[in-house]
Amino acid sequence: MTLSVDITALTIASALCAVGATALLLRRLTKSSALPYPPGPPSRGLVGNLTDVPKDLEWEVYADWGRKYGPVSHFRILTKHFIILNSFEAAVDLLNKRSAIYSNRPTFTMQGELMGWQWNTALINGDRWRAHRRILHHYLHESMAQNYRPIHARAVVQLLQAFLDTPEDFYQHIRRWAAAGTLPISHGIDVTMDTTGDHWINLADEAFDTIAAAGLPGAWAVDWIPALKYLPEWIPGAGFQRKAQEWKRLAVQMRDATFDLVQSQTRLGTAPPSVAAELSQNGFAGESVHEEVIRNVAGVLYLGGADTTVSPVQSFMYAMVTNQDKQRLAQAEIDRVVGRDRLPDHSDKDSLPYVSALILEVYRLYPSVPLGVPHCPQEDDVYMGMCIPKGATVIANSWGMLRNEGTYPEPHSFLPERFLKEGRLDPTVQDPRIPVFGWGRRVCVGQPVAESSIWLVITSILACFSITPAKDEYGNNYVPQLHLRSGFVTLPRPFPCTITPRSEAHRQLVAAASDQL
Repeated sequence: MTLSVDITALTIASALCAVGATALLLRRLTKSSALPYPPGPPSRGLVGNLTDVPKDLEWEVYADWGRKYGPVSHFRILTKHFIILNSFEAAVDLLNKRSAIYSNRPTFTMQGELMGWQWNTALINGDRWRAHRRILHHYLHESMAQNYRPIHARAVVQLLQAFLDTPEDFYQHIRRWAAAGTLPISHGIDVTMDTTGDHWINLADEAFDTIAAAGLPGAWAVDWIPALKYLPEWIPGAGFQRKAQEWKRLAVQMRDATFDLVQSQTRLGTAPPSVAAELSQNGFAGESVHEEVIRNVAGVLYLGGADTTVSPVQSFMYAMVTNQDKQRLAQAEIDRVVGRDRLPDHSDKDSLPYVSALILEVYRLYPSVPLGVPHCPQEDDVYMGMCIPKGATVIANSWGMLRNEGTYPEPHSFLPERFLKEGRLDPTVQDPRIPVFGWGRRVCVGQPVAESSIWLVITSILACFSITPAKDEYGNNYVPQLHLRSGFVTLPRPFPCTITPRSEAHRQLVAAASDQL
């Protein structure tokens, strides 16, 4: 009898919820503004564009919509409105010039609340975000980036030695390089090139993989109907709850395991210098910092050593396999400026314009966050006679902007020369780093550190190694097809290539540098 009553109550409650949701839906679909939404694919009744939403390589579909409907397009799922920006101009007008109302993030019900990523600075709003950002800016601004150069240089040498030893494992070596450049800063953890650092690297990889597995915000019904988060996991259709719990364990473990290690070392008096240790012991700006904030901030720094920095370097490797002539031009420039008896350093950067242009082209052709992190207007807005509703999810399609043939002729070709004029970087060409690192008040605060680290590792690889196609069973060059992983952060899926020292002198140069570590 009790079971029958419970089922009846559940049925009645579900029916009432359905009626209430329908009424709410109809009310919210009735616009208070007489202005039209931006154009987009035709909606279908109450569900809107549910069947139009792409499940893979979303940025390509949205770029197609941009060509069909214009630089600003719109679609709807139930009561949720989505605005796609496919042009620099629209993104600057809304996300930069009107940043006061476009700096919030939408609610990420699946990734944030259920999967446990609500500690990530990129996803939060209000006072919590401002507190995080204030601390992160202190540790990641341009002057601080220079302080971290010895750590980054050491990580690069470790990577070069690993390329000598086991070049076939270059994917894992690049992941280790990224961790070796961030974990000493965030938590004082020394990630060496042997197996001792694998635990921390794998922990970050597994946590970040949950974001890729979950897809983009809006990929789950609970993102459209947040009330579904209250469903128990045993109800049919609530399998997302089980997945979210599994993924949450990884997201939280990544943050907490590293911080707990620092706390333990601090109690023993053995904690190496790090952001986590300094904030725990000395606070910030003369005030103590809540432990939860320290966990979050240090965790965000740790997260920076995962796919967001790995992606451009993996993309560079692919670009070199498929663009041998560009690789040779960059190496010739390095030989002229740096020579062959030392490794490049940051003092060489201004004298290596072709290398800088090549790296800009990597950012342009393979943006690591192709759709950015969505924004959310805090009030109704009007743009070019179109209604941008309060609470909409505004997506800046970086991939579409960076492959716009009006801005970048031959947009699908790898052409570093597009950024050069008379042997120097051409300031009149649109900088591809702008959409890559974000917009307005939400621009990536770690950009100076990330750029510095990425420039050094790519330049050093070019200086010391030739990256060529692998051979097939007949001895012919095998040119791999590019397969990108969908999700917040994308990167090339594994592909084969051949990595060899450019000469015996380069081999000895790497070995000598490694011996000095």
